[in-house]
Amino acid sequence: MLRSLMAGVTGIKAHTTYLDVVGNNIANVNTTGFKKSVTTFQDLLYQTAKGATAPDAGAGRGGINPMQVGLGVNVAAIETIHTQGNVSYTGVSTDFAIQGDGYFVVKDGNNTYYTRAGSFIRDGADNVVSSGTGYMLQGYAMSQDPTDPTKYVQGSTLGAINIPIGQKIPAKQTELVGFRCNLDSSVPTYLASGFTAVGTQQKVTLDGTQYTVTFAESAGGPPATPDDFLRITFDGAGGPLDGTLEMQLDGVDAEGNPVLSIGAGSTAALTAATTYDPNTGLLTVQDGTDRWEMNLWDNLDMDYVTFKDPANPNLTWKVLTEFDPASNRMKVWYQSDDGAGGVNPVPMAVFDSQDPAAGPILFNSDGTFRSYDSNPATQDIDPIALDDGAGNTLDIFLVANPSGRSFLIQPSDGGVPPAATGETLGSLNQRISSIHETKIDVYDSLGNAYTLEVSWEKTSNNEWRWRAWLPDNPGIPITGNEGLITFGQDGRITGTGTATIDLGFGAVGAKDTTVTLDFSGKTFEKDDLEGVTQYGSAFTTKGYYQDGYAMGVLEDFAVGADGIVTGVYSNGKNQPIARLALALFANPQGLLKMGETVFMESPNSGVAQIVNPQEGGAGKIAGSSLEMSNVDLAEEFVSLIKGQRGFQANARVVTTGDQVLEELINLKR
Repeated sequence: MLRSLMAGVTGIKAHTTYLDVVGNNIANVNTTGFKKSVTTFQDLLYQTAKGATAPDAGAGRGGINPMQVGLGVNVAAIETIHTQGNVSYTGVSTDFAIQGDGYFVVKDGNNTYYTRAGSFIRDGADNVVSSGTGYMLQGYAMSQDPTDPTKYVQGSTLGAINIPIGQKIPAKQTELVGFRCNLDSSVPTYLASGFTAVGTQQKVTLDGTQYTVTFAESAGGPPATPDDFLRITFDGAGGPLDGTLEMQLDGVDAEGNPVLSIGAGSTAALTAATTYDPNTGLLTVQDGTDRWEMNLWDNLDMDYVTFKDPANPNLTWKVLTEFDPASNRMKVWYQSDDGAGGVNPVPMAVFDSQDPAAGPILFNSDGTFRSYDSNPATQDIDPIALDDGAGNTLDIFLVANPSGRSFLIQPSDGGVPPAATGETLGSLNQRISSIHETKIDVYDSLGNAYTLEVSWEKTSNNEWRWRAWLPDNPGIPITGNEGLITFGQDGRITGTGTATIDLGFGAVGAKDTTVTLDFSGKTFEKDDLEGVTQYGSAFTTKGYYQDGYAMGVLEDFAVGADGIVTGVYSNGKNQPIARLALALFANPQGLLKMGETVFMESPNSGVAQIVNPQEGGAGKIAGSSLEMSNVDLAEEFVSLIKGQRGFQANARVVTTGDQVLEELINLKR
């Protein structure tokens, strides 16, 4: 009888503990980061009244099971359940929640604790500490990578996270500007470029011999000559048609098409196999049954302009122009028409700006035309003399229009020195649709911002000229501000894809600086597909990064999923300040609860592994959010009922045992 009393007592004690645990869970239903506990029971001891015996086949007797009386129950374990609690957005920048595994690391002097409660504040020393306890949140400081200014690296020493709101960062001059996206390969060159197949080659097989066909303009000179207008070379490594066709420019037809013929300097065997149709521009080379064809007109890109001679209204000048911007070269092919039944039988003439007696065409820093000046040192404009060889002459000026995107053809006034009359006979225009421009702000060492404008002009197939200038600050000198970038047949940039310009900010009291322009993306460790490309799609190229900024004051901060705390500065700069650390344990249930919603290591939890969020199996950080308690009230209320019933039942065992003992005592009466 006493055994039943003692068993009931153990049941009462065990269910009291059970109710204590449930009560603690319910009490912490709104505690941030709280992890609920569960109670596990096991039977206590057994008194064996009779042991078990084995079956005896010889005696014809079966086995007997043991006879045991249980002596009660005890609490085997109280386990902490580390399941994820719900995440609630608070809008407070110092509130952090962990989604996944891991614990915040906090310190109190030399003691290290771990917690899921992400309710932090900034104290008077700008340290991030646990609200209500002052435990200091631990992490790593972030600093700029000295080898790559676009990246930040974290320190190796775990320490208190400090966010110094109000702290200033000094201005930084721009040293790197990155560009990306696309230049439209489908647009024509921005200036008439002459024979567009120059620099390319074709493979053709004629009567069993394979030839490589290449193209060149005016192999002689400069200056260019009409009788050597275009050269087409066949190279068959000793083939019967090896040689060169020299196409000469004889005139201009009524539609502005060049009148061409096969020149006397052509290779005889190749000439014999060639026919040219001056009415269509079709050139045909045939050997046996094999032929090669090319329409020369389709491959000629020239501006055609006609205008009346101011002194002779019956005389018309027909002009074809082409440009080579890479060498600042312009060729003006011209012929006169007296209106008496066709083109005069006089040879075509040419003005070549690379003639030693002439001078190159010049551009402003933004790519616009400068009025033609054969001697830039004089800083005036000079006429171009047209002479058809038949006694007709005309001096014309090429005057840049106000936008600089056109040459206005104006006649000379005949004075000494000559000057343009202001009458416009025609114009030579840049093709604006083949020019792409973008702007990005850059900074000097004092933090002053300047607009840097960069343009790309298509100069030939797979080749673009870039230019950079400061449109609002023409007084600041800039050198090295133009160059060429080329693309392969796959649309990707070739070569280094970078260039440097020197900005003379010393003129305004700041440091002179060298700025690297990156068109390739390689500076940022990106594939060249992420830089500037050339595909048949719309222009989208723009500046997407520059590393300079004005002085700034830290105004706010935010934490990312990777735990990086990013400072938000008044100058628009977002700069990593620190990175939160998370601790992982082999057995989180082995952690020791210390109150104040923190844990400590125990011999059974394993040693803390300090990792970054989203690395090594750690979860991610939700900024401005808190993880709620993982207590489920419905579940706890059910447990409360179970605990109550268990307690009541065990109490009844005690009272029943007492009554039986009382009856036993009453036998004596």
